[in-house]
Amino acid sequence: MTMVQAGPRLGATISPDGPLVAGIGCSSAVPAQEIIALVEAGLAELGCRPAALVALASHVRKAGHPALVAAARHFGVPLRLLSDGQLSSDILTPSPRALAATGHPAIAEAVAAAAGPLLLARRQSAQATCAIALCRNDFGPLAQASTASTAASTLSTSSAGP
Repeated sequence: MTMVQAGPRLGATISPDGPLVAGIGCSSAVPAQEIIALVEAGLAELGCRPAALVALASHVRKAGHPALVAAARHFGVPLRLLSDGQLSSDILTPSPRALAATGHPAIAEAVAAAAGPLLLARRQSAQATCAIALCRNDFGPLAQASTASTAASTLSTSSAGP
């Protein structure tokens, strides 16, 4: 894993019980275990337990991505999928690679920051990125519970790219 920027935001108070959202950007070939390991490493860096997660989140173009669906299932949380208009512009570590692939300067951070204050900037593995944010009440699992079932139901029909 490549560390991009250190630690939680200055002045942030983090409960080991969350609620936290992990924003995920990934290639189409990433295995679920790589996403899971990346999220777990980010949580450990913050001193939080996996139970602190209330959702995984990514971009709508990843609807039905098998590794994302499996990672959400592993953590027992919904997978929230955000459209371009829902992405935050609160980006700490823009990525030329993400910009070239998606037209956005970052996916993991933009998705996480849409959920609430960004606590952990982008962390990168070979095929995935993860950023972690404190979850606002209006973004939590009940705010859009149908997204997880929509993501799961499109698993077999998705042709999402990188």
